Amino acid sequence: MKKFAIGCSFLLLCALVMGIWVAHILAKPAQKSDETEKVTRGDVVVKVVEDGTIEPLSKVDVKSKVAGRILRLYAHEGQTVRQGQILATIDPIDVINQVKALEAQLDAAEARLASARKAALLQDQQTSATIAQYQQNLAQAKARLDEAELQATAQPQLNTQAIQNAKAGLQAAKANLKAQEQALELMVKTTHPNAVASARSAYQQALAQEQNAALNLQRQKQLLQKGFVSQSAVDAAEETYLVAKAQEQEAKEKLDRIEEANAIEEQSARSQVAAAQAQVAQAETALRQAQLNPQPIASQDELASAKAAYRQALAQLAQARSNLIQNKMRRDDVLAAAADAQQIRNQLNAALVQLHDTTIYSPMTGVITKRYVEPGDLITSAISSFTSGSPIYQVADLGTMLVKIEVNEVDINKIRVGMPTEVTTSASPGVVFWGRVSKVAPAASSYTAATASNGTATPQNTVIRFPVEIRIDHADPRLRPGMSAHCTIIVAARHNVLRVPVDCLYGSGPQPQVKVVLAPASADHPKPITQMRTIQIGIQDDNYAEVLSGLKEGEVLMPAPYTGPPRQKFDIHEE
Repeated sequence: MKKFAIGCSFLLLCALVMGIWVAHILAKPAQKSDETEKVTRGDVVVKVVEDGTIEPLSKVDVKSKVAGRILRLYAHEGQTVRQGQILATIDPIDVINQVKALEAQLDAAEARLASARKAALLQDQQTSATIAQYQQNLAQAKARLDEAELQATAQPQLNTQAIQNAKAGLQAAKANLKAQEQALELMVKTTHPNAVASARSAYQQALAQEQNAALNLQRQKQLLQKGFVSQSAVDAAEETYLVAKAQEQEAKEKLDRIEEANAIEEQSARSQVAAAQAQVAQAETALRQAQLNPQPIASQDELASAKAAYRQALAQLAQARSNLIQNKMRRDDVLAAAADAQQIRNQLNAALVQLHDTTIYSPMTGVITKRYVEPGDLITSAISSFTSGSPIYQVADLGTMLVKIEVNEVDINKIRVGMPTEVTTSASPGVVFWGRVSKVAPAASSYTAATASNGTATPQNTVIRFPVEIRIDHADPRLRPGMSAHCTIIVAARHNVLRVPVDCLYGSGPQPQVKVVLAPASADHPKPITQMRTIQIGIQDDNYAEVLSGLKEGEVLMPAPYTGPPRQKFDIHEE
């Protein structure tokens, strides 16, 4: 038994020693055998890989020129719309009220313009009639003076001249009467009725506007009590009512003034006609007296009186001609009334444009990618507010898609416009979409502080990036705005060229060295026989470098012992 126990103890000790040895062997790193690489033919492709976001080439936020409440929306997200298609409507009630108010103001302004034109015409006629009358008076005074002078020399000549003067005076009086009667007829039958009719029409229209505004205000208050409208709608209706009421009062006052002025002008014109009739009767009497009773030779007093009358007639004619300034003032009134009417007409046209702008149309053909509002929402104008306005829809042309990426400053000088790019998405695994670089930004757009190994961010670790756009060659419905995309830009490529693994390069630059195996290891030589050789390389990617000279296909190389950070690659690419 004792020998058996000793034997077991020995076996256990041997097993323990064996286990410790095996554990030691397993804990030691396996010795890597000397591996070799061959110079082969293949492709060398230099790539820049970045992730980005897919966006349409052309997209626009549809906004309204008019602020207000969304009345109706006609499109939904994902719907294809055409250019000019109706997308939404804004509640037009406020703009309609403004248009109606401006139309009423325009009618009143045009009525004032018509009245001013008629007043200017009447003033021209009255001034012309007055000048003609004083010209006739001057002619009479001149005839009287000539008669007085003739009477001083010869009785027969004086009597004949007296008759001629009496006839001339009668003719002038009749012409003056006819002119006054024509002016009165024009005033009674045309000018005054038109002015009164225009003013009464404007008053009736203003009264109707006031009644409509009052009914609308009452209706808005009732709707406010029921909670169907907001207080702002009631305030707008009340403001419209106050404006309409003021316009009605102004139209009534204008109608009263026109009627009163017409009465005064008609009375004055009738007085002038009566005076002209009296002058005709007086001229007829003077003619009869001249024909029946020859006048004696005028005395010196009569001659002096005729001269004074002639001078007075000259002064009166000059005064009448100076009144031509009244004609200009009337024409100025016409110009002012026309300017007021044109100003209101321009405001009305602007309001009509706003009314048209309450209907929102699609500015382009595309797909609705976003709908920002719902019916009933209030939006601001894109042209009259301090902000850029409230967007309603976003319309995008999905026929051409872009991928926007940001490239590290280390790689940005490698990228040129037109370089081919592979684009893949998580939504379509295994599918490659081809595109080309369409834009490379000349300046950086972002500065990202990278974290160092000690957990801090320093200026030396700042990552500077440049925006780059990649245009997809062909539209695909699987590409949607907002998707993330993985982009591989083909910077340079060589196909079926001599290449060596980058792990076999000693040093960097266009002329590194390689260790060429001249003879493999053998019994006589435990290690292979090698030779260091300088070669010329072209482009290189992460795995291979293009061999321009110094090596042949099939030659065997030893990998370079390299344990430091990744080598700085020397890339040569075609411009």
